[in-house]
Amino acid sequence: MAAGARSGRLQCALVGIAPSKLYQTYQRFADQGTTLELRALTVGQGYWVAIESFDENGVSTLSSVVPIR
Repeated sequence: MAAGARSGRLQCALVGIAPSKLYQTYQRFADQGTTLELRALTVGQGYWVAIESFDENGVSTLSSVVPIR
């Protein structure tokens, strides 16, 4: 592994304006905590999010899609 490289699970937040339109993706390492501040969203617009994790063993199933405010 290269110097400064990380190993471990990645978490991927899929975000969109409808449950069937999760087009934005935000990735982070699992050791970076459980909160994610998204600053690229439009005020007043409703959004939906789902989470999946992946590591060297594969990809998890997508979580339930839930609304966020």
